[in-house]
Amino acid sequence: MSPSITHTPSIAVPAVLPQPAPRRRALYLVGEAERSTPRPADTPGRTMISVNGRWNALRGRTATYAQLLRIAYPDREGQNPGAATVSYRQSGLAGLAGLLTPGDVVPLADGLLVNVNATYAS
Repeated sequence: MSPSITHTPSIAVPAVLPQPAPRRRALYLVGEAERSTPRPADTPGRTMISVNGRWNALRGRTATYAQLLRIAYPDREGQNPGAATVSYRQSGLAGLAGLLTPGDVVPLADGLLVNVNATYAS
């Protein structure tokens, strides 16, 4: 007796794979789209830093706690925050990261990222 041969049906593979659904646009909180801006072209003689997602060109070698607070909240000029946290980091330089307290200064470096969170309670 000869061994029986079984026939397995071949599975057809489509020539073109289905495309994934297009990605939806990222959802933002109200007003967040304008808080994150692309980096503009470098300005000669100034250092480009990002404060709360907005790029600013600053002159000088250092920035103070008060200056960064004023840049982040220009509409609160002259008001003292109830509580404020200023954090900074530079991705290119090791060790340039930390928190600022009133009276502290940070050396300016091109591409410095600063986040300012303040509470102006009445």
